[in-house]
Amino acid sequence: MYFIFWYDYVALPIYLMILGGLLLTYFHRKHRHEPELKKYFTRGMVLKFIGGIAIGLIYEHYYRGAYDGRWYFEGANVLNTYFSRHPGEVFRVFFNSIGDFNNTNLDGLNMSNYFLFANESFFVAKIGALFNYGAFHMFLPLSLIFCFFAYIALWNFFVFIQREFGIRTQLAAFCTIFIPSVLVWDSSIFKDTVTFSSMCWLFITGYYAFVRPRKVLQNIAGFALAAYLIISVKVYIFAAFVPFFLLFIFNSYKDRIRNDAVRVLATPFIFVIAGAAILVFLRNADELLGRYSVENALDTAANTYNNITMYGGSAGSAYDLNVDFSSPLGILAAIPVGINLTLFRPYPWEYAKIFIFFSSIESMLVLYFTVMLFFKGGLGSTFKIIARTPVLQFCVMFTGLFAFMTGIAAANFGTLVRYKIPCLPFYFLFLVYLYQVKVAEARERDAAKLRALHDQESEDIPVHSS
Repeated sequence: MYFIFWYDYVALPIYLMILGGLLLTYFHRKHRHEPELKKYFTRGMVLKFIGGIAIGLIYEHYYRGAYDGRWYFEGANVLNTYFSRHPGEVFRVFFNSIGDFNNTNLDGLNMSNYFLFANESFFVAKIGALFNYGAFHMFLPLSLIFCFFAYIALWNFFVFIQREFGIRTQLAAFCTIFIPSVLVWDSSIFKDTVTFSSMCWLFITGYYAFVRPRKVLQNIAGFALAAYLIISVKVYIFAAFVPFFLLFIFNSYKDRIRNDAVRVLATPFIFVIAGAAILVFLRNADELLGRYSVENALDTAANTYNNITMYGGSAGSAYDLNVDFSSPLGILAAIPVGINLTLFRPYPWEYAKIFIFFSSIESMLVLYFTVMLFFKGGLGSTFKIIARTPVLQFCVMFTGLFAFMTGIAAANFGTLVRYKIPCLPFYFLFLVYLYQVKVAEARERDAAKLRALHDQESEDIPVHSS
C-alpha cells in the first residue's frame, strides 16, 4: 500500500525552502560570530533532508509500504481527523494510553486497525499528529518536519562537544552530523528519530544542569522533557543512560578538587554516594521499566531474538548469537558478542541488502579506528587516559551496556542498524577525544626529546675564553 502521492512531490520543494530557510535563520541567530561553522551546518542540513526523503522513497517503492513509519503517519492522520471532530478530546488523548483511547474514544476507533498496538507506537503517532498540522496530512512534508527538529538536536550536540570537550570542528562533525547511520535512521517518522534527538538533549541539558551548572532551571526542565520523550518511546535507553550519567556527575565533581590529598580521601565517599544513587535507581526501576526491568530484560531479549530470527532468517540478514541465556556464564559470554555485533558488525561478507552494505562500511571503519587508537601509544596509555577522564568513562560504560542490550535483542542487521544509533555519537566522541589526547601526548613526548637533544648539544659545545 502506498503512502506517498503526487501532491507530496508538489509540496516537497516548498517545504524544503521553508524549513531550510528556518534552519539557516536559526544558524545566523545562534552563530552570527562563527561563520566558519556555516559550511558544516549547510552540508549537514542538506544530507539530513536527503536522508529523510530517501528513506521514505525507498520504503515506498522498494518495500511497497512495509514500513512502521507509514503506520505512525496513518495513525497521525486518524488522530487529526478525530481532533477536528472533537477538539475537547485533544488533551485527554495526548496524555492517555492507547488502551484508554481504543476503549473510550467517541468514534469507536481502534488503533490496531492501523497496526498500532503499543503505547510506544501510539506516542509517535501523537507526535506525528502534532506536526501534521504543519504538513497538511502529507507524508514527505511530515518527514521533513521530523528532520527539522532532529537536525536542531544533532547540531546542538555537535556544538556542545566542540565547546565543552575541545573536540576539533572537523572531528566533531564526523562524530555527530556526518554519521551515515544517523543521517538515515534519525531522519524520518521513526521511533529512533524521537529517541535519538531526545538523547542529544538529555546529555546536553543534564550536563548543564548537574555537571557544569548554568541556567539550571531551564536545563532541568529540558532534561525532564527529554527523559519523558525517551521513556515514552524506548525506556530501556533511559535505563542504560541514568546509572552511568550519575557516575559521570560524581566523577566530574571529584576531578575539580585541586588538593591531591583531599581528592584521594574523597574518592571512596564519592563512589559510595554514586553507588547508592545507582542502587536506589535500580531497586526502583522494575516499576518504571516494565518488560525492560532487570528481572525481565534477558527474557525479553531472548524472546525478541527468537521472534525476529524466525522471520528475519529468510531475509538474509539474521545473525546467530550462539549463547545460552539460561546460565550466568552464558550471559557473561553474550556481553562481548553483543558489543561486537552492535559496534563492529555486519562484516562486509555478511550483507544481503543495500542498507546492510553501507552499514558494514561504517562498522569496518569504526573497528579500524578502535584498534588503531587503543594500541596507539600502548594499551596501558589508553586505560590511563580513560581512568582519569570522566566523560570517557561515561562514553565507554554507556556504549558498552547499550551495545550489549541492542546486540542481543535485535537479532538481524536490518533492525540493528536502526537500534544502535543512540550510542554511536558517544562512542565516536570517545574515539575522537582519545585520539586528540594521544596526539597531544605524542607531540609532548617529541618536544621533550627535542629539548633533551638540544640541551645535550648545548653541553657538548666547548666554551672558548676570549
